[in-house]
Amino acid sequence: MWSDRMTEKRRRRIVERLRSILPAPRSHARSSKTPLRLPGPRAEPPSPEQVALALRELPGFAWLDGAETGHRLCRQPLAVLTVRNGRASISGPGGSARFAAGGFDLLEAAYTAWGAAGSGATLVGYFGYELGREIEALPTPPADDLGLPDLHLALYDSTLRWDGRSWTVEATDAWPGPSPVIEAERILAAARRRAVPQLPSGGLARGGIVSRPRRSGFEAAVERIVERIASGEIFQMNLCRRLEARLPARHVWPLYLRLRAASPAERGAYLDLGRGRAVLSISPEVFLTVRNGEVETRPIKGTRPRGANLREDRALARELLESEKDRAELTMIVDVARNDLGRVCEAGSVQLASHAELMTLPTVHHTVSTVRGRLRTGTSPADLLRATFPPASITGAPKIRAMAVIAAEEERRRGPAMGALGWLSLGGDLDLAVAIRTASVARGRTAYHAGCGIVADSDPEQELAESTAKARAFLEALGSVETA
Repeated sequence: MWSDRMTEKRRRRIVERLRSILPAPRSHARSSKTPLRLPGPRAEPPSPEQVALALRELPGFAWLDGAETGHRLCRQPLAVLTVRNGRASISGPGGSARFAAGGFDLLEAAYTAWGAAGSGATLVGYFGYELGREIEALPTPPADDLGLPDLHLALYDSTLRWDGRSWTVEATDAWPGPSPVIEAERILAAARRRAVPQLPSGGLARGGIVSRPRRSGFEAAVERIVERIASGEIFQMNLCRRLEARLPARHVWPLYLRLRAASPAERGAYLDLGRGRAVLSISPEVFLTVRNGEVETRPIKGTRPRGANLREDRALARELLESEKDRAELTMIVDVARNDLGRVCEAGSVQLASHAELMTLPTVHHTVSTVRGRLRTGTSPADLLRATFPPASITGAPKIRAMAVIAAEEERRRGPAMGALGWLSLGGDLDLAVAIRTASVARGRTAYHAGCGIVADSDPEQELAESTAKARAFLEALGSVETA
């Protein structure tokens, strides 16, 4: 159950393991935010793209790519935490360790072990969709052919931040190390000499793009889910198909540059996991933000493709806003999100701030709602994630039963896709996106999940068309077409 907690004895054991790899923060650690200035009266700061190019070959490179809303860039983490099938792996200055632990227990222990480092210390990474099995009893998930961790978090003691005008370094002095300000200024100076990366031409994938299930299989799955809805088993469910292709390692970075060009996102990400593995995301959907105890989630439902001209585009947007089906679908997911937040928020604080507003992206229109609440005193990030994970919009209603049907209908594990990715400050604030529009790279392949919300009157052909619209940026970025 989401409310289950590990015993204090077990927590202490995990904390001891973590501190054997990275010691506890020093006493009276301080966090800082330092504006960075370049030499010269008219020195132009480098762009986020230039800084990313300067850092991307360093171990543990992470770019939380906020387009016009801001960027976070990190490299060379102090420690890396992963979980796969209930086994945790930790690496850092004290070596490495492996032991039995779930992802949310490990997160809770990390805050206990290192939380005194404060807001200048940041965990960056993802929570894979299958971590939901730690919270509720669910069927065995589909086949896992990529072998990526269920959780991957890297701990950084400094972060470069771009607000659209200038650079700031956020840091903690909790552990010994070089001056973060001097290091950041050196990075910016080097980045200014870099040319802005150009988009590569030509196809990136080897061979074509394969759909799992195939298009006919996806339509058949929609029909089965509609029958489940008609019988009263569920009311709504998110169904994904996975598009996959072979991808040479040298094409991973170009793929991300093309993705962000095709559809700039407020919650994009490039996470280098090492050994040729990566997660690339252009997500537009906010899963959770926390600022000083105020929590917000912004579920998305309803999709229309962009029109070929202004008149057609406006007609499609109007059709979406006037669609009773799409509004009902979003309303059901909002109810799930409100219920999830209600588990950990002060009584009466969970409110629907806005409902079914239009969100327009380069390739699609969506409708989005905003739900806000005030966390109860003492609620940790691990508590919040246990109460709300996986995100409501990529599961269904009722949530747990919908997740069981997902496991039965989809041919491959979702992995990082449809989970959550972003950053968590050890001071308690966080910003996580729903990992939609997200590609995973491992074992020489890339995989991208395109999902649809299935309701009682869903039409299989229309749901397939919606899935294709959501995959458009990925297909354009690869320069390929579906072959099966």
